[in-house]
Amino acid sequence: MSYYSENLGNRILELLSQPTVERCPELGLLFDRCSIREMQELFPIIVNSIFDLTTGGIGWGLRATTKENSPHAFDILHDFFIPHGPMFRLCYRLLNDAIKFEFSIDLLPHKLGEMLQTGQYSMFYSDLLSVDPFRRCVTALSLNAFDYFILNFAIHGTFALHKRYAAALQVHNERMKTVYFFLSAQYLCTFLPESPDQVVMPTNICATVKAPQPMPVQPLQPTRSPKYLKIPNVSPYSAANNQATRTAESPRTYAWRTESVLHLFIDSWLRYDVEEARDLPSSEFIRVVRILVKQMHTFCNCAYLDTTPMASLRKMSQPMMKARIFPFLKSIIARWPLDSSLSVVLELWLSYIQPWRYTFEWQHNNQGNIEVPISSRFDSFIQDNLAIYTQIFIHILPRFERLDFTTFRNVIMLHRLVKVFSQTSLPQKLYNYEQSFCGNNTFGINHLDSPQMSRNYRTRHDSSGGGGEWDSIFNEDSYTPMFGAAIQCEIEHFIKSINIAKMYVQQEIQMIRTENLEKQNNIGFFARTMRSLFEDITPTELKLQEIIKIPDILDLAMQSLGIMFDVSIPEMSIEQLVPRDQSYSHVNFSLYDNSEYLDISKVSPMQMRNNVANIKPTIDPALLPIQSKECTILVRFLHQVSCKLNEMFSEEMQKIWNRSDIWGKISRQILSPPMTAQWFDKQRGVSQLCEDQLPPRICLRPLASYKTLIFIGASLIVGQILWGAPSYGLLSLLLLITTYLFILALI
Repeated sequence: MSYYSENLGNRILELLSQPTVERCPELGLLFDRCSIREMQELFPIIVNSIFDLTTGGIGWGLRATTKENSPHAFDILHDFFIPHGPMFRLCYRLLNDAIKFEFSIDLLPHKLGEMLQTGQYSMFYSDLLSVDPFRRCVTALSLNAFDYFILNFAIHGTFALHKRYAAALQVHNERMKTVYFFLSAQYLCTFLPESPDQVVMPTNICATVKAPQPMPVQPLQPTRSPKYLKIPNVSPYSAANNQATRTAESPRTYAWRTESVLHLFIDSWLRYDVEEARDLPSSEFIRVVRILVKQMHTFCNCAYLDTTPMASLRKMSQPMMKARIFPFLKSIIARWPLDSSLSVVLELWLSYIQPWRYTFEWQHNNQGNIEVPISSRFDSFIQDNLAIYTQIFIHILPRFERLDFTTFRNVIMLHRLVKVFSQTSLPQKLYNYEQSFCGNNTFGINHLDSPQMSRNYRTRHDSSGGGGEWDSIFNEDSYTPMFGAAIQCEIEHFIKSINIAKMYVQQEIQMIRTENLEKQNNIGFFARTMRSLFEDITPTELKLQEIIKIPDILDLAMQSLGIMFDVSIPEMSIEQLVPRDQSYSHVNFSLYDNSEYLDISKVSPMQMRNNVANIKPTIDPALLPIQSKECTILVRFLHQVSCKLNEMFSEEMQKIWNRSDIWGKISRQILSPPMTAQWFDKQRGVSQLCEDQLPPRICLRPLASYKTLIFIGASLIVGQILWGAPSYGLLSLLLLITTYLFILALI
């Protein structure tokens, strides 16, 4: 029997190097057949293979596998790691007081390890620390199987894999969601239940793996007292409920898995060290942090309905986030690139400052798209998190001033920001709380950098029953009033730049409409009719459909900002911006000129940024993403046929394209013209512009559009009705198209 078990253990080790499709199904069977003792030895090896924290590798590819690039592997990995899957069944089998796994403190995020070493930790970690008796320092965390897996999972998400592995680059695309993204959402929704009626499943789990600690561990005291000593905030669970734990049952015996997920995810993710020397996290990491924030709000908002011991955990979730989210957001915003991915960071912040969106009442009332007023029970949250509203707004404002608001994506980000802060009663609440904090002379205060002023406010605030925890923020950073004179001047300048962008967009819309009208006037009625029937929407028309919405959105943003900050919208005209002797193209001339000489002194910094932002890839139309108006199967089939024809007859197509007779003219109406394809190659972790010269080629993709298929079907019906043969109708359609192409060739 021992030989049989030994073979099972060796087989598990062999499977760790096998492909995912072969590895996971068999591992799920072997986990149930191996003994507890044997799985205790193999468990750390398996977890290290999954996440590969020791080398910062890609592991099993949880952050590189998507439904798009590998649907079969995605389903296998997802089913293996779901909360009721084989991996969690193994964790629950290993839950026992005597079975602990050492997690080295060197593998923890820097700030989390520093917190444990200095003793500034909550009671959650008090019974998890492994201390070296000789060096008298924390060396590891002694965790049960569940906590060990969850901690590895959380830290794995902080690695900047997109900088080292090409397979993980796609996580920047919001439409490409990885296995890690879906698992993060499932873990948070499962172990942080949104309703008091929900129970964390399975329920028959050992409740003694985490013994309650009635006395908190004393933090290490500094050898000398600084001038302004920052006293750490005491957790509501470790301090406010200290007396209650002596007489009542601890929540740990009821919902210790929820407590573990609460602490390990917050401390691993929101303590991410975003310093100048470290890599920025991926966009996927910001999105999973947003899931954490949203679920924390949902988890906390029903605390007043919860009568179970989990109510204390619900009440402590938002204060735990508050202590971490401000420095996290501030450092992320300061370094995040000014591209479309900035919206991911923006939405994270907006999700945190709108806890009322994650209540049953708001979701029920907002189904009709009716603006719901902010409930008064969130006033204390707004007051306690005043700095996260105002100071982050002030911090992100200069970044928004550098955005190009002639592009639709940037305009949408501005719309989201202004829409949130212009909600009913929110600006007035922020103004009133800021006045209470800074005093009645709010507009006369430029900044607040005195600990005495913070202490005076806290005295008034606590006496009124608010209970704000400002120590961790205002003893470090000076407070700049959001509604002060300095920010009012900055908003006025910002509105002016928005107004300038609006006028340029209006001018561009007028230019596009004029060009389209001239093109329509230069062709006859018959040509216009045929183009409307057989040709798709041109890129110019698509651009017009997008940018035509920009002026209205910018106008609404200017009006909302003007009302919030009591700033008037300046009256300007395009003639004031562009001198009469300068053309619009001269104002926006490119830095990427083909000439050998370029006088950069004539280019303003804003023009430089706009030129860099306007660099876009030029893709072969045949390789564009499949649109909703196209048949997916036909697009892929016709693309294969086109590639085969281009490969077989490329030389003949090149020769006939260069001919000057009638056949050359007809070929230039049928074949796709030569072009230079440009795209950004990010396989090495940096964006490199690549080019490829494409010759004349055939493209059958227009035949896959539903409009073309409708015309073909209509021709078959007409042929059946008029001549009794559907083929006659199809021949008539081909004759009509041939005549049209011949006329265009002659013109």
